[in-house]
Amino acid sequence: MRHKWLVTSFLGLFWIFLGLVLGDFWLHVATECLIMMLFAISFSLLYGHTGLLSFGQAAYFAVGAYGFALPFMRFSVPFPVCFFIGLVSSILWAWITGYICVRLAGIYFAIMTVVVTQSTFYIIFQWYGFTGGDDGIQGIFPPGFLSNPHWYYYYVLAIVAAAFIIYYKIINSPFGLSLKCIRENMVRSQFVGVNVHRHRLRAFIIAGFFAGLSGILFAPFTRTVVPQMGNWTSSGHAVFMGILGGASQLLGPMVGAVVWVFLDAFVAGFTEHWPLIIGLVIFTIVLFMPGGLVGLVTSYLRTAKDKRHSETWVTPESEGFK
Repeated sequence: MRHKWLVTSFLGLFWIFLGLVLGDFWLHVATECLIMMLFAISFSLLYGHTGLLSFGQAAYFAVGAYGFALPFMRFSVPFPVCFFIGLVSSILWAWITGYICVRLAGIYFAIMTVVVTQSTFYIIFQWYGFTGGDDGIQGIFPPGFLSNPHWYYYYVLAIVAAAFIIYYKIINSPFGLSLKCIRENMVRSQFVGVNVHRHRLRAFIIAGFFAGLSGILFAPFTRTVVPQMGNWTSSGHAVFMGILGGASQLLGPMVGAVVWVFLDAFVAGFTEHWPLIIGLVIFTIVLFMPGGLVGLVTSYLRTAKDKRHSETWVTPESEGFK
């Protein structure tokens, strides 16, 4: 526990320091990394800790972004109120759709999340009079001091830090342990008294909260919202980040988000075949690193520690034999 808090404190200071030394371009990349961390957390909570493979997190990402942008741009509602409206919108949509999705399991759950995402996408795309259709909503500038990139970076950092603490508390709470129990054996969890449907629905809503929060932060960051934010291909980004870092690891979504943003920012600039490169990365991780990058490092450190202990451990029998 002490080591975890030391690592967490170091990472917090590291991100604070980055905001002081980075230029505009790298600050933009760092801000996007932080926002994508929340998006990856929303997938990891479902897949890594509950065993639910979701391809629908983009739906709540888009609902949160539109729930924030519509009142802010169309009706000049104050920024904090719009933030709250975006959160409530994503939570409500996660509760409505999750009530249906969590009744299914396995591939049927995954297919239903795709259906939810595509339905959300087409609602946003076709509702021209309200959402702007394929034109989206443009010119979403944060008010006051948040229009400064450095201040907006620290604003995002503060929210992501608070969300990470919430995520940590959840997965280490009795509720989080129940989710892991459901992930390992749903039938046995029911026999020991866990209400599987209720726990899965709560996890689904919390994941929708994290996805909606990332969408709310993403809208002023890019100054625009478009229907493609709710497409199922956008959900693939969350899946990639979660698997890349390690969906069941505490820091897995964070590492996966950082690697994903760098790949998206730089590989796409070098070659037009960047989807092939990303596909090869996913193939390598699934085949050789099923626990993700963080899982690989954790496994290596655990093996090194066990080896070191085995070399230094001397039993009384072996000492007497010597």
